[in-house]
Amino acid sequence: MTPDSLNLSVTLDTNKERPVSNTTYEATDLYEVPMVLVIILSCCYGTISLVAVVGNLCVLLIVAVSRRMRSVTNYFIANLAVADIVIGLFAIPFQFQAALLQKWVLPPFMCAFCPFIQVMSVNVSIFSLAAIALERYRAVMHPIKAKTAQGSAKWIIVFIWIFGALFGVPYAMALRVTMVFDPDTGGLTKPFCQNTGIPVDIWKVYNYILVSFQYMVPLCLISMVYVNIGLKLRDTQMPGNKEGIRDNAILRNRKKIIHMLFMVVALFAICWLPLQLYNLFQEIVPQINR
Repeated sequence: MTPDSLNLSVTLDTNKERPVSNTTYEATDLYEVPMVLVIILSCCYGTISLVAVVGNLCVLLIVAVSRRMRSVTNYFIANLAVADIVIGLFAIPFQFQAALLQKWVLPPFMCAFCPFIQVMSVNVSIFSLAAIALERYRAVMHPIKAKTAQGSAKWIIVFIWIFGALFGVPYAMALRVTMVFDPDTGGLTKPFCQNTGIPVDIWKVYNYILVSFQYMVPLCLISMVYVNIGLKLRDTQMPGNKEGIRDNAILRNRKKIIHMLFMVVALFAICWLPLQLYNLFQEIVPQINR
């Protein structure tokens, strides 16, 4: 559940060319959401949000309490948990009200604030996954080299948040609450959160860049890293004399690790693909938002 998916609703429209007069707004007639669907979605959204927050709070608690868990990789995992908590607090409830109410009912400042926070937290989540992959690569491919210091890991985390926030700045700059004509109310207007600050062509370029850095680049990076790790594990010879039982056990463990690495890449690609395809196609075929 990420900010760009908010475009599924006319409540948040990033197309600056959206008219506000009653002569051209007929293509975006609002629809009434059945009460049964409201109840089902309320349960689903509420459960997802609760599980996301509570589950990731448990991860943070484990890393904070146990000294054994305070490794560089676990710091990155904790950072991933923080980002996912933010998504659970901001992205999911915000998306819920946008999809159901079909108008803006939150304070005006949240029109720009919530999408900015969502883009930032999604970026931090994905960049943290990439950082975990690179740390595992260093540990497996170059075990003799000095380990990444915890202080260095903390600076990497700071950089991840800064870099993630920079990608969200256009949302903070572009989105504002405006009154838009609603043909279903006999000429009355309704508040909508939409792009009023960035030209459409520039917004398209921004979304292409966002898709690249949110999905394409991390997917390629994580895939290459884990493929190299898998090849390294497969080709590494056992030290000392050959022992059938020991070698077979190690070989089985390596196969499990290689399968796990493959699943990490596959799940990343599959879980993020629908959203990123939507983000891409909404710029190529804007009619999908109508």
